Amino acid sequence: MAAPLFGTLISWLPGALCLVVFSLPQLTPKAKTQNQLHRPSPGDVRWRMFERYTEKARRVIFFARYEASQYGIMSIETEHLLLGLMREDKALVWKFLRENGGVESIRMEIESQITRGERLSTAIEIPVSAECKRILRKAAEEAEHLGSNYVGTEHILLGILHEHNCLAARLLRGRGLTLDWLREELSRPSDDPQKKSEQALEEIVSLAQIAHAWGNGQAAKFAGMFAADGQFVDLQGNLWIGPVRIHEAARLIFAAPGWAKSIGKIEDVQFVGSKAAMATLVWESPGKLEKPNPGCVRMTVILTQKPDGWTIARVQATGLQPTSRTATV
Repeated sequence: MAAPLFGTLISWLPGALCLVVFSLPQLTPKAKTQNQLHRPSPGDVRWRMFERYTEKARRVIFFARYEASQYGIMSIETEHLLLGLMREDKALVWKFLRENGGVESIRMEIESQITRGERLSTAIEIPVSAECKRILRKAAEEAEHLGSNYVGTEHILLGILHEHNCLAARLLRGRGLTLDWLREELSRPSDDPQKKSEQALEEIVSLAQIAHAWGNGQAAKFAGMFAADGQFVDLQGNLWIGPVRIHEAARLIFAAPGWAKSIGKIEDVQFVGSKAAMATLVWESPGKLEKPNPGCVRMTVILTQKPDGWTIARVQATGLQPTSRTATV
């Protein structure tokens, strides 16, 4: 039976900003129509605001929620938003935070200043803090100020610096970032050679990141690379839609009996025009397998290019026999 269709949206409610997970079962057209009554229509103001967020910006919030759950904290705080940025936009982080200790020191400093609780289930709804609400509003304002039609990860970084007294902003200022300087850097022309080379680097490493995340059992990182409506077809043919559900599917696979770390290889990449690509990746065990490893799979990956980079549209996974070998590249 096909898995339910899930999506994640940012819902602006009176006095609060929260992540809402909605379910649209695919069993019958009637059931789907009934459940769609709970989904904002495209004409809804809240829906239009969500539409302005790039795929990468949405994944930052997904990762921030994940970070909060891992630390056992019942609200998404500014430090979780910063950690989400570090997970999602490595090119942006490398450009502005590679000096003064880099990103490694940021997590250590955060962990030294917070109180960890018991890890929370990712199924629990975690609200966004008042500080993060203001940051996301400022991010939208910065996007408009810079003449952008979308809200990207760079605007979230600017939004953090607006919230002067929060932990994330203090960490950024301690590494030399100021609001005026960062805004000036981000306003550089899009044809800047340095900016182009960084974008190309980010696109090139995308498939390597997929290979690494799956091979090492990193469910959150794997799911975070999918589009908001991205699809994952697992080994049993079940369809999982959206990063939240795909994260659940990956966790189930990585917890299955026989799972072990595997080595991912890129077998083939074919570009379809300039906006889409299809790749084949395969994961194999570094040693001889006594029994099937659910992590050893072959995936057909369809990626599409958005204004903010490449994102996964669909993945079809098939199992490998223990004796299977990759094709010679």
